[in-house]
Amino acid sequence: MVLFFELLLVAAVVVITWFALYALYRLVTDES
Repeated sequence: MVLFFELLLVAAVVVITWFALYALYRLVTDES
């Protein structure tokens, strides 16, 4: 059961990190 929560935590961190990098990338490469 602990492993499940650890995987969930890792998945959440990965998603948040990817979203932050994606938002930063879109902000830097704004063509407008």
